[in-house]
Parts: sequence; C-alpha cells; structure tokens
Amino acid sequence: MVRFKNRYLLFEITWEDGVTDDSVDVRALSNTIRKSIEYNFGDYGAAIMGSGFSMKYYNPYTNVGIFRASRDHFRIAWTACTFITAIRGRSCIINVVHTAGTLKSVQTAAIERGKEILLDLHHKGLIKESRASELADKAKKDIMELDF
Repeated sequence: MVRFKNRYLLFEITWEDGVTDDSVDVRALSNTIRKSIEYNFGDYGAAIMGSGFSMKYYNPYTNVGIFRASRDHFRIAWTACTFITAIRGRSCIINVVHTAGTLKSVQTAAIERGKEILLDLHHKGLIKESRASELADKAKKDIMELDF
C-alpha cells in the first residue's frame, strides 16, 4: 500500500488597505487558490491538485492560514498563491512563510507567527493586550484541533 505524502504550507495575507476582512473564510480562500491554479496551469494543474489540495485553517485576525498539497506538486499551489492579486475584489498579496512535511511542524510555526502578529498589533496600539492574549489563545486552540 502506498502512502500519500503531503506538504503543509503556512501563508500570510497582506491586504493592500491594511484592514482585516472577516468575510474571507477557508472556503473563499480554497476557491480562490483553485481558480488561480486552473488559470495559471490549465486543466493539467487543476487535475493534479484536485484531490491533494486541502485548505486546513485560516484566521481572519492574523491573516494566517494553512493548506495541504501533495509533495510532488506543492510548488504549483505555492506559485498559484504568488499570482493571486485579489480575493473577493480586495487587493492583497499572499506570501508563503513556512513549508513543512508534517502538520505538527506547521502548527507550531502558525502559532508562533500568530503570536508575533498579535503582539505587533498590540505594540502599534491597535488592540489591547487582553484582546491579543484572548485571540492568541483561541488561535492556538483552533490550530491544535486540526486533523489530517
């Protein structure tokens, strides 16, 4: 029996206007990335990424997310993210900040990245320390509940 080998990619969305968007969710991101794969790599790209691609997590407060792609073709999904310039009509940039072979490794990186972002928002005076701590705890709980 052959095992499916995957890569987990941690990404961060930077909105051009700097405002977070609660309306963007896992489904919207998944559809946007799939459309980008199909647009940039055609039917071939859509076919090879079909069953191997899965959006696992997205946090609209930190703009950090995780998706899974097959090990042999994860670079196609990464490249498709790079080509995305807008989500639901809002200009943005998607940067892949970490790649891992295990979910555990990318979970750890996501928790650290989320803490950094929330701490930065606190230092800029955009959120209170108690709210940053609350959001960090919620994000950690959500990330650790992810399954394969």
